[in-house]
Amino acid sequence: MTLIILSYFAAAIIPIFLFLIIFRLRKRIRFKKNLTAFWSRQNTESLKKIQFGNLQKMPEPLNFITEMESLQTTVQTISLSVELGLIDFIRKNPGLKYKQIKEYLNFSHRPVHALIEILFASEVIKQYEDSYFLTERAILYLLKESPFFQQLPPPRIGRRFLKIARSGVVKGTIDKWSRGKSSLPKNWAMQQHQYSFPLGFALYNLELIKGKNIVDIAGGTGAVCIALALKNPSFELKLIELPTSIDIARKMIAKYELSDRIKCVGMDMFKNDWPDNIDSLLFTNIFHDWDDNHCNILATKAFNALRPGGVILIQEALFYDSKPGPLWTAHWSMAMALFMQGRQFHFSELKKIIEDAGFIQIQIHSLLGYYSTIIGVKP
Repeated sequence: MTLIILSYFAAAIIPIFLFLIIFRLRKRIRFKKNLTAFWSRQNTESLKKIQFGNLQKMPEPLNFITEMESLQTTVQTISLSVELGLIDFIRKNPGLKYKQIKEYLNFSHRPVHALIEILFASEVIKQYEDSYFLTERAILYLLKESPFFQQLPPPRIGRRFLKIARSGVVKGTIDKWSRGKSSLPKNWAMQQHQYSFPLGFALYNLELIKGKNIVDIAGGTGAVCIALALKNPSFELKLIELPTSIDIARKMIAKYELSDRIKCVGMDMFKNDWPDNIDSLLFTNIFHDWDDNHCNILATKAFNALRPGGVILIQEALFYDSKPGPLWTAHWSMAMALFMQGRQFHFSELKKIIEDAGFIQIQIHSLLGYYSTIIGVKP
């Protein structure tokens, strides 16, 4: 009898097991295929084929591509809020403070802050001073007892999500980075490059870069340096990246035949000394990875490395200072809360960080899409 039961169990479980293995294999094969295609189109010939040189400025990204990930994150976050009873809790207790929401969810600070930013940017909640209320539309469409309730897809809540949300302890990529080690640099390369490459061309068009001696801190694949080198042959460019990731940058730079123009230096940006007497220091999608203490360290090291009159240029997707959102930035802030140590900033927050380091004449400039450049001058 036992053998019969076991045989039925095996007959049921083996197909499921095989399906999961095949699914994971197909996913891995698809990723490798996409990665191969990505590297094959990284060269100057590809730029010529699309007549990139004829463009006067970098076009804005297509909206549906930009919003695709943020909408997925938003739907999941709101669906989770409904399932956890948070929407109903805010409805029954109008005027809740941040501390009360945090205690209800039993989450750590950064995930709660990121969740509130998404609810705020998507007009689910509104804020008066330091108190939160549901919006009229949220009451109408998100309360389960409402005849107008809109059923959302069920939230895909993984154990890792809940563990991070409750403990606030993030391991994996950022943990390795903080110890001066890389985490799957080949896998990260494609995403980093796709975001940063257009920003490099847009940054050049802003005409904010000072001098010729330019250093890109934590420059990833070299995307920004490559864009600047292609636009201005007189720039003397240096890229700093972790020793275990620097070969990815060298490979990308070689694909664009710029190995003699861009010097790659493998080092830990927190532990090692930076070059000095720099004209322009670049940070693209770096500050949002780290907590305020690490950001203060980066700003201070930047100030010390620059020559008098040199500039710091920070490229980040920022929250609006005067209104909720944008939703795309709120989505990235949730990603930073769950997988990194940081968050997305308001301009006023980053301004204070670099102001405290000694920078003056701090300004913000629209860069590309939801991205902005913050510039500060060393007196």
